[in-house]
Amino acid sequence: MTTIAGDLVRAFGDVDTMQQMYADDIVWQLPAALGPAAGPHRGKDAVLGFNTAAWSQFYLATGVSVDIHDELEQGDVSVARFTYRAIVAADGAPYENEYMLLARARDGKIIEVYEFFDSLKTMHYAGLRAFAPPIPGVTDL
Repeated sequence: MTTIAGDLVRAFGDVDTMQQMYADDIVWQLPAALGPAAGPHRGKDAVLGFNTAAWSQFYLATGVSVDIHDELEQGDVSVARFTYRAIVAADGAPYENEYMLLARARDGKIIEVYEFFDSLKTMHYAGLRAFAPPIPGVTDL
């Protein structure tokens, strides 16, 4: 079974393919611990700007791979649990983390994305720490 959430995850890194899946009023939200990068990113242009930054400033668009462990769908809501692998753009380090992505659709287009992952693990990658908000009293992870 494939779902709209799974299809989006399989397209990670390919912003042109991803944008074809979006409604004009899409909203994308990430864990609040990421500060301003978390969004919410509202509207197709904002989401595409975030996606473009994700696969240029955070990760390289090449070398992205996902292993989907679970896909579920009920009505217009679908969920994919997956392992995401990429190359950190800043320093070339390999990145790996487990994610859960919830996508809500309307008329076959994605209107909401909620992306969940271990944001603390993400900050253990030196090339990604610069994008995290400072934590009072924490000088190094």
